[in-house]
Amino acid sequence: MGGGNAQKSKMAREKNLEKAKNAAKGSQLEKNKKAMTIQVIFFLFLCFFFCLVLLLFDNFFLLLTFNSFKMQCKVCMQTFICTTSEVKCREHAEAKHPKSDVYACFPHLKK
Repeated sequence: MGGGNAQKSKMAREKNLEKAKNAAKGSQLEKNKKAMTIQVIFFLFLCFFFCLVLLLFDNFFLLLTFNSFKMQCKVCMQTFICTTSEVKCREHAEAKHPKSDVYACFPHLKK
């Protein structure tokens, strides 16, 4: 049948022993705080590293991105987005540089 005082005492001792073992390990909240601290430090390190890379290679990346998305008049150095049509380029050359040839302004229009 069971359920006597001896068995209840034994179960209480086992339960208390289990609690003592868990207390010796530390609480789960403490472990979570430590893990979060490590994650935050790692995140800050990655941010620092990324900023450092951007600072070192900033001009290189800007040149790559800017040169790939622009057209430039070679006479006045005015920039245009890459989707500017040939008509707009000709209009610019005729309005701003009537003495210069269209191809002097925009050499890429030569075919």
